[in-house]
Amino acid sequence: MIVILGGGVAGAAVAWGLSRAGRSDVVVYDPRQPGEGSTGKAMGGFRTQHGSRPNIDLALRSRDWFKTRAGRVGFQPNGYLYLAETPAAKAELAARAEFQSASGLPITHPDPASLVPFLAAADILSTNFCALDGLYLPPQVLAAFREEAAAAGATFCYGRPATPAELEDAEAVVIATGAWSKEVGKRLGVSLSVEPLERAVWKFGPFPWLDGLAVPMTLEAGSGYHFREREGGLWVTGPGDQRAGDHFRDWLWRRVPATAGSEPGASWFGDYEVTFDHHALVGETERPGIWACCGFSGHGVMQSPAVGEGLAAMILGLTPPVDLAPLSPLRTEPLVDRTQL
Repeated sequence: MIVILGGGVAGAAVAWGLSRAGRSDVVVYDPRQPGEGSTGKAMGGFRTQHGSRPNIDLALRSRDWFKTRAGRVGFQPNGYLYLAETPAAKAELAARAEFQSASGLPITHPDPASLVPFLAAADILSTNFCALDGLYLPPQVLAAFREEAAAAGATFCYGRPATPAELEDAEAVVIATGAWSKEVGKRLGVSLSVEPLERAVWKFGPFPWLDGLAVPMTLEAGSGYHFREREGGLWVTGPGDQRAGDHFRDWLWRRVPATAGSEPGASWFGDYEVTFDHHALVGETERPGIWACCGFSGHGVMQSPAVGEGLAAMILGLTPPVDLAPLSPLRTEPLVDRTQL
C-alpha cells in the first residue's frame, strides 16, 4: 500500500499519477474535507512565465492536462499580462523576457489596452505577455484529480488522519500536507523546510462591463498587485497587510477606474506553503520510503499534473517525464526564480 498524507491538489495529483501507472492500492488520508486547505482558496492562475527552468518545465508539461480538461476545470487560455509601472519594473520585465524567450516561451509585448480595454495604462512603460498562460478553477482541478484517481482504484479518506499502523504498513508515504508539512514531517522523522505565508483574495463586483471579455491575469511587476476576472467580477491580491482591504481597493480603483466606488463583496485567507527558495520540495526525504510533495510557494495547482505523474514515476522506480531532481527536499543550494511575487 502507498499512503498519501493530504488530500488537496498535490496529494490528489500524486494519487492520480500512481493509479494511472497501475497501482490500485493508493490511499489518501486527510483530516479535513476536500478543498479546506490551500487548494480551495487559490487564485486560479496558470503561468509558464517563470524565472527558473524547473518551474517553466513543470508548467509546460502540465499545460496539456489543463487544455484537454478545459471544460471540466474552467481553463481559459487568456494569458498573463505583466505591466511595468516603473523604470525598475521595465528593466526587470526585459530581463525576464530574455530568459523566458531563450527557454522557448512565446513572449510578446502588447499594448495593454488591446487585452484589457478598461485598464488605466497611461503610466505603463512596457508589458510582457504569454498566450500559453491562463486561468482555471482550483476546486474543479481537485475534483478532476480525485474522480480520475478514484476511477483507477485510488481510495480517498477525508475527515480522518492515517493511523500509526497504516503508516507502518505502507511501502511508501507521501507528505503532501501543504502548510502543515513541516509539522507532519517532524512526526515522521524528516525535515521539511515549509512555512505558511498568509495570502488574501478580495472580490469586487460583479461588473456588467466584463461580460464577453477574455481578461488575462493582469499583474504589476513592480508592486505585485494583480487581478483576474472570475464570476463576473475582479478578484484582487497582492502585497501588504492581507487583512486590510483598503489598499487593495485603492489600487484597483486607480488601475481600473470603472471600479471606483465599489467595495469588496467578500474576502478569504489562505496560506502559501513557502520554502527557503520558493521552489517545491519533491522527492525522497532523508528517510527511505518517505517522500515529499509540498512547499509549492503558490504554484501547487498549476504544477500539479507534471508533479503528480513525475513523483509517481519516481516512487515506482521509473524515470519521470520532467527531471524533478533539482526539487529534491535534500537540496541545500537555493534555486532562483526572479518572478516570485
